[in-house]
Amino acid sequence: MDNVPEAPADVIFERDVPYRKGHDRWVLNVITPKEESKVARPAIVVVHGGGWGGNDHYRFSWLAFFLAQQGYVVVAPTHRMIQDAPFPACLEDIKNSIRWLRANAERYDVDTKRIGAYGNSSGGQLVLMAALTGQMKLFDGDGPYREFSSEIQAVVGSGTVGDMQHAEHSERAARVYRNLAGARSGKLSEEQISAVLKQASPATYVSKETPPIMLVHGVRDDIVFVQSTDDFVEVMKEAGAPISYLRYEDGGHAVMFQKQSETIPAMLKFFAKHLAAES
Repeated sequence: MDNVPEAPADVIFERDVPYRKGHDRWVLNVITPKEESKVARPAIVVVHGGGWGGNDHYRFSWLAFFLAQQGYVVVAPTHRMIQDAPFPACLEDIKNSIRWLRANAERYDVDTKRIGAYGNSSGGQLVLMAALTGQMKLFDGDGPYREFSSEIQAVVGSGTVGDMQHAEHSERAARVYRNLAGARSGKLSEEQISAVLKQASPATYVSKETPPIMLVHGVRDDIVFVQSTDDFVEVMKEAGAPISYLRYEDGGHAVMFQKQSETIPAMLKFFAKHLAAES
């Protein structure tokens, strides 16, 4: 592939490792620190954006490399896209990749009690959903490693959607959400589409047991409007769930990277706190 990046000298980069057989999307990259550790390491699952219909697990390689340089084992999976299958196929795949990570924890020296995740845009929706439904069998799908948990202990999302039903959306986002729900098939009623959108909305699953979440959003985001995250944060607060929120008046859809001098250190601090080894 032409878009395969060159890894820094201090990390080990394993490309296109299958986490399930049968589809060319069922692959992930594994990035590990080259320096050996005396204790099992925490891990972070990095999920790409692209509107559930494009981009790939190489897009955020610079971030995956950087996190590995900080001592994390990083897994960057891809998943079936809208054109392959509607929701929940994409989420089933991400949860499958998390179970794969736990199944291979000994191989990569991962502490299975310290797994976090980061996602941008549609990737943010997927990691939020994985975190919020990790203690349920919901959306586990028919993939392997179902004897392992898909729980996530801490999650960071940027430019992501909290509620696909009720928040005010851009026309572009609303169209993509409907396609994610299966509207392009022409076989679903409006009631059925609405029901799937509720299923696919992180706000549907918030409870006081929700793991710590950090969100980043820009007020100038013209794809996923900031109101979606504003409302989700209120849902989290009402549930008594742990939430951190960085809201930038001059940030757009790529706010995580536009403001990376602030957002990346904040993310590292968040993960260091919530993925710390038990004393």
